Formats: sequence, structure tokens, C-alpha cells
Amino acid sequence: MAPIALESEPRYLPMVLAGSHLTVSIYLTYITGLGLYRSYAQLGPAQETRGRISQRQKLVTVFGSLSLLSLASAIKSGLDYLALSYKVWASERGIPVLQTLSGGFSLKNLTLEHVRAWLTDTPLALDALEVVAEKARRLWWGQQLDLATLSWTMLLVVQGRRRKIPFLWAYALLAHLVNLSFAQNLFYVAMLLTPVPIGNTHMSRLSNLLARAFPPKPTNWFPKPAFFHILLVLNYAVMLWAPRTAGTIHFPTAVAISKALSLAPLLLPAIIPKSWGKVQAEPHDHYDSLTKLFNVMSVVSLLLHGKTSIAALWDNLPGSYKHRHSVRIPFDIEKRSAWERSTTAMEKILGSMTDHPAVAAAGKDVLLCAFSLGIWAAVRALDVDHMLKAVAPFYGKKSDRKALTPSHSKADLSESISESESSRPSSSSGLTMKLRDRGKHVSSKLAEALTDNGNANTSPKEAPRRRGRPRKIKQEPTPDRELGTIDEVAGVPDAVDDSTYEPTPAVKAQAVEGDVLPDDEFDWESAALAWGLTALGGLGVGSSAVYGAECVSR
Repeated sequence: MAPIALESEPRYLPMVLAGSHLTVSIYLTYITGLGLYRSYAQLGPAQETRGRISQRQKLVTVFGSLSLLSLASAIKSGLDYLALSYKVWASERGIPVLQTLSGGFSLKNLTLEHVRAWLTDTPLALDALEVVAEKARRLWWGQQLDLATLSWTMLLVVQGRRRKIPFLWAYALLAHLVNLSFAQNLFYVAMLLTPVPIGNTHMSRLSNLLARAFPPKPTNWFPKPAFFHILLVLNYAVMLWAPRTAGTIHFPTAVAISKALSLAPLLLPAIIPKSWGKVQAEPHDHYDSLTKLFNVMSVVSLLLHGKTSIAALWDNLPGSYKHRHSVRIPFDIEKRSAWERSTTAMEKILGSMTDHPAVAAAGKDVLLCAFSLGIWAAVRALDVDHMLKAVAPFYGKKSDRKALTPSHSKADLSESISESESSRPSSSSGLTMKLRDRGKHVSSKLAEALTDNGNANTSPKEAPRRRGRPRKIKQEPTPDRELGTIDEVAGVPDAVDDSTYEPTPAVKAQAVEGDVLPDDEFDWESAALAWGLTALGGLGVGSSAVYGAECVSR
């Protein structure tokens, strides 16, 4: 191959952009770590029991280790991609590339001028995305990440605002700058350390300026669901359009629009006016709208994943594994051709992870996200019915484990209490007391004792005792006449109205919800369902099921 002349004059701006990518990623990781420390420092006394401390330490260790594994995978795949990209660029321009004895990449002849020219001629991020998007078998991995990122962003919107977790924007950016599994596991740790909403005790100058420009919304305020539906439609439309622009001049524009729209749901509640949303009277009033949102995401994710799967299975042309960087990948052409002819279509899709480091990064990210997703579903003991309702719009089976919610009326509650009281067996001593609105109601015999000021002569005369053991006489209990509370019988005036407290809508709107992990064993049934849905419908469907159930579980 004849050497290719340098395409343009080397510039320092690409080097600055590449360095800023690394610097921003490190800074965002530091910011999220600072937020985790603040959440841990504000844990209340109720979270300091021995059992909860032990459980929290175990779970934080598990998800923290998964986040480190995801970070190590991203670093390894990123270094492999950078080395491959530089080798291809250097070989095209006749620049010698030294290799080590083990076949690795040597940095001895790597100069600053070469690096600057390489970064000027090569758009690294766009090249990696374009390699993934140009073939259906590689897009099968990348599209799952895009669909799961959208569901995860909705989790940030709901749970992040509900718990007031700081630096939500840092988690969202880490999913794009590092990988999705790294940001997901960090947010799982944040939710474990923030069972109840925390206060913003530390606000920077930038946060104060943003608070002035965009005033914070009240508790239980949520945007109208129509805005989220519009953003979802735009996101899915771009997901359909972007792969078709691979290899054209429109691909950078499609990538920029896709990244901006994926972050839009997180920005929407902060920038829109208060009048574009609604303050719910009860904390659970917007659960139905959340379930419908995840229904839309799961159904569309299933359709898009099915379309891409059919295209990937149909793509059996020889040489489909080749790409723009194949010249520097040591493929054994004879063995690879024989493998392509003898293997099944599904094996080709799974084996595409070995085609390119960018595809390997996407595939490992999908697998790590799916594994963490199932572990989180088991840890949270998510209701299987809630998961199915988030996936299937017409699933109407009610959960047997559903707890009592504020939607139950006061009449139903009082009726259940009266039934339980009436089912109690009465005592044979005649001193039965019944619970009412204020205090204890007494029987007629106790009322007579109180009105006579404790006179002991009211009892009948005792019969003379005989020798031997007295015979037990079973007496039928007589119904007692309810005369009121002890204070009313004794003549004490009731100065305080003791009716049942009913909070006003304003008080209900300001109520916050707590969150406590289940004390029993992990629910592996929920994990199995999450992994099964992910295997059948892709990571987007599995994420919609788990996150949809998570948003309505407490």
C-alpha cells in the first residue's frame, strides 16, 4: 500500500478534546463519590441498627465491585481501540509501528507530532460509533445500550428527584463518557445510601445560580406525562434514523441529536415552568402515569430489538465481519471464513464481539448491565406483578403482595377494624373493653362500679362454701351495654375533640416517603424474571421492567 500524505495541518484542538474527555470523566467520578459520601453522612439513626449496617455494607461492596469491574472493562476496551486506531493510521501513512515480543504495541517511536496528526485526522468517538452502527450484527449490541439508557434516565428522573440524590447530571454523563454499567452501579450504591430524601446542605455557587435561574419545584411535583411521551417519540425516531446515516456526512449530526435527546428527560423537570406540571395530593398518585411511560418504553424497545434481531439474523453475507480497521486485526482468513460458513446466525451475532474493540466494549457493557439488573431486582425484592405491568400494558392481575396504599378509603379501613373487633371472642368475666375512637369503652358492670364510687356492696351475697372442690358453673356471657369511655362514665367532661386526624391536601403533598430494604432473603424470582425478559426482549425490555417496578414499589 502506498503511503498516504497527511490530510490536514495538525492542530492542538483534537488533543485538547481527547484530554478533556479523560479529565471530565475523572472529575465526574469524583463528584459522584462526593455525593455518595454526603448521602452516607446524612443517614439517620434509624439506619444505624446492626442488621441494616451489615446489609448495607454487603450490598455497597457488591455494587461497588461491579462498578469497578465495569470501569476496568471500559479502560481495557478503550486502550485496545486507541492502539488499533493508531496502527491503522500509521500503516496508511507509512509510519513504522514497533511491536513487542508478545505482539503488543510499543511506544518507542510514538512522538507528539504523530499523536497530534493522528487525532487531527481521526475522529475517535465517531469512528467507534460508526463501526458499531454500520452492520446489523454489531448494532444488535449497541442499540440495546441506547434503549436501556433511556429507561435508566427515567429512573434518574423519578428516584433521583424523589430521594434528592445530588449530582444526577454526573451519573447521566458518565453513562456516555465511560459506559452504562459503571454509571448504573454507582447509582445503585447512591440509592442504597439514600433511603430517605436528604437535604441540600452543601450547595456550590453554580448550584445557587442554577437555583435562581430555575427555581426548585415543590415536593410531589411531576411534569405532565405528555412531555415525556414527546421526548420518547423523538428518541426512538432518531434511533431508527441514526444507523442509516453510517458512512455519510449526516452521521455526526445524528449522534449529536441522539445524545442530546437521551439527556432531555433529566433536564425537563428542572427547566420547564411549574405550571407545566402538577403537585400530587398523594405521593402515589402519579404511579399510573409512570407505569404507562414504562409500558411505552418496553413495547417500543421490543419492536426495535426485534427488527434489529431479524436484520442481524438475515445478514449472512461473506465478509460481514470486516470493517475499516480490519487491515490491522490479525484475522486468520481461512479459519474465519470456515467459521462463518459453519456457524449459526445467532452465533455470528454473539461472535461479533470479537470483530472490533468498540463492539467488544458494547457487548461487555450489555452483559454487565444485565447481570447488575438481575442482582438489583433480587436485592429490592421487586414485585413480579409490578414488573409484568411495566412490560405488558394489558397485564391486569393484581399483586397478592401489594401493601396498603393511601388510595384505600377511610370507610374501608374502619370497616376492617370493626370486623376484626367483632370477630374477637368475648371474655367470660364480664369486663370486656372495646376500642373506639378515643379510649376504652367499658361494660355495664364496670360502669356501675364507677358510678357508685367503688361501693363493694353491689355484689350479691356469697353462698356458704361446702367441702370439696367447688363445681364450675359455665355462664353464658350477656351482651354489655356500651355507655362510652371511662371519662364519660365517671362524669369527666371531654374537652378535646378526638376525631380521626385527616391531613389536608397541602400536608399530604409535603409528605416524603421512606425506603427500607427487605429484611428477608433476596427475591431470586424477580432476578430470574429480569434476566428472562432481557434474554427474550433485549436489555431495553429488561430495564423497563425492573425500573418500572422500582419506581412504583415504595
